[in-house]
Amino acid sequence: MNWSYLFKHWFGTLLLAPFVYELFNLMKVNSNRVIGLVEIYPITFIFSLIFSIPTYIIFGFIYYFLARKEISIVKCKIILLQFTVLSILLTFHIVFNARELTISISYAVTSIILGIYFKLNFKESK
Repeated sequence: MNWSYLFKHWFGTLLLAPFVYELFNLMKVNSNRVIGLVEIYPITFIFSLIFSIPTYIIFGFIYYFLARKEISIVKCKIILLQFTVLSILLTFHIVFNARELTISISYAVTSIILGIYFKLNFKESK
């Protein structure tokens, strides 16, 4: 089974979402933030990695289950992306008590874009 989609999606989201967050903040007219996620990028990445481990463990089980079923790739991507976005929103709600909506939206949007962009192939390529 090919696990590259899971890892590319996971690490791509963790690496790019802080930059998406910065873009969202640049579009705000009255942004009064002191420090963004890019300024503390290594810390952001480490905390993102730690908080995302439970999500991606479950993601792995769902990925494995879907690989065993005869479901189209498009439906599999939709299922995986729905789970990921819900998990991101839930994690940010639990950790930040819904105070940081822009951050959670940044991670969700990045996850959706990368999930659509990366090719999902359950079969091992030779």
